[in-house]
Amino acid sequence: MYLSELEEGEVSKELAHQILFQGIRDDDAKCDCIIVPSSRTSNKYRTPAAVELYFQGRSSRLLFSGGYNGEFIESESMRSFAIERGIPENAIIIETISTNTKENVIESLAALDKQIGLNSMKRILICTAFYHMRRCHLTFLRYAPSWFEYSFHPVLDQTTRPDNWWKYENGTKRVQKEVNGLIHYAKHGDIMDFNIDELR
Repeated sequence: MYLSELEEGEVSKELAHQILFQGIRDDDAKCDCIIVPSSRTSNKYRTPAAVELYFQGRSSRLLFSGGYNGEFIESESMRSFAIERGIPENAIIIETISTNTKENVIESLAALDKQIGLNSMKRILICTAFYHMRRCHLTFLRYAPSWFEYSFHPVLDQTTRPDNWWKYENGTKRVQKEVNGLIHYAKHGDIMDFNIDELR
């Protein structure tokens, strides 16, 4: 069954878990760039994970993606955090326009093309919250060059993890909202549709 064939609000716990978490794992491959879409709490989970990946040698470049949230520009805050922890400023690319995942992807691709050249890139490493990884990947599949390959570093938060999300009210709501969003985006062509039965 394809994602677009599902109906919002009618997905079981087991299927929601499969859609968001199954088959997502880090392959430890080296990449042309580590891409980190922002959130208000990026510097609590995502940015530290990306900094660690940089120092592990996974890539010599970091791209922080995220615009103004009403209080601050998220990608600028992420860059400052990374520099304070020893990342060279010239290793960091930011885009400061995006306000959602689709814009994260489109603006990140534009920034990469300007700074590096998409035609010189092959593999990117997506570093984002575990529950957000599927949407981010499917959005890249929709808009990025077809030759791109992907590695994933799913970041664990406290209450929306593969091993505990159903135990918490906010984790359950977040998973439900994310799955409903994926179904909506798949039906409208904003993400790449996919066969859920092929997840491994």
